[in-house]
Amino acid sequence: MLMIHKSTTTHTNQIKKPAIQETHQDMSALEPKQKLVYAILEFLNDSIKDGTVRSDDQESMEVAMQCISESFSVEWSSDSPNSALSVKPSSLLSIFEVFLKTQKKVASTSAESTSQPTQSTSQTNKSQEAESLKAAGNQLVSQRDFSAAIAKYTEAIQLDPTNPVYYSNRAAAQSQLGAHDEAIEDALKALEVDPTFAKAYSRLGHGYFSSCQYEKAVEAYEKGLELEPDNTTIRNSLATAKSKAKSSSSLNTTSNPPGSSNSSRGAMPGMGGPGGMPDLASLMNNPMMAQMAQSLMANGGMERMMQNPMVQQMMNSLGGAGGGGMPDISQLMNDPAARELASSLMGGLGGGAAGTGPNNDNAKP
Repeated sequence: MLMIHKSTTTHTNQIKKPAIQETHQDMSALEPKQKLVYAILEFLNDSIKDGTVRSDDQESMEVAMQCISESFSVEWSSDSPNSALSVKPSSLLSIFEVFLKTQKKVASTSAESTSQPTQSTSQTNKSQEAESLKAAGNQLVSQRDFSAAIAKYTEAIQLDPTNPVYYSNRAAAQSQLGAHDEAIEDALKALEVDPTFAKAYSRLGHGYFSSCQYEKAVEAYEKGLELEPDNTTIRNSLATAKSKAKSSSSLNTTSNPPGSSNSSRGAMPGMGGPGGMPDLASLMNNPMMAQMAQSLMANGGMERMMQNPMVQQMMNSLGGAGGGGMPDISQLMNDPAARELASSLMGGLGGGAAGTGPNNDNAKP
């Protein structure tokens, strides 16, 4: 082994000068390399001490360390460490472990950044397809094929359930088919996604109006108008809904006055109970009675009513009353023919058909 050491020393002496010449050429460039070499020598020395290197190989390792030291012109001695080149208290092994962790983290981040554009691209494709389905639904609405339009909007929602327009457009198509409960549900879903979507409030108001829920319609239109104060359609719809709500409330109050008994149920709305009726001026001031009179004049109902014996009796009584009491209207309404005629006239005044309502723009997605 001593001969190997000598031979190796002789060999390293032969190549020692070029190494020294390199250090003279650029000492600053060699300094990091010398620190690395010194760290390697420290690592090998620690491996000998902790038993990583077998005892049979220790002498060979020491020879190798000497060769490395001389090749890079790095003075090495386990007894007197070179503090200028040593990286302690760190070690080559700990530095390398940090490098491996960093490399793993960088690789993971790179993989995530690569997958994110893929996911983003996939979502973009879905959104584009959903927009195409919405456009197809709008076209079907313009052709008044509302059932097919609903199917297209439903497909769009399945692809992108975060777009409130799809729910709102489907609500419009539902209204056109008279499915007002479904329209209300879709309008509410649109507002869950985007509470600031004014058009959804308009669709909600239309659904409530068509379902004769006038107070709720007023509330929905008011919220929509708060979001878009210059929206003429919503403003006009609100005015219509308020008028209808007021009229409906007035009719309910007149038809069922406080303290009224069951004996007056057969009477016509707006008239008194058994024993008479209000004066004629008050009666004709009732909006519903005025509306009924207009309906009678328009559809020939007046002529048919005058042919009823009970009506003739009432009119004769009116003519001869001479300022006396009015006839008993409850007796008149006990006649089936008169009651049927009044009911048919009243039925023609209420109810909303499919797609009706204030400023019905629901066919416009």
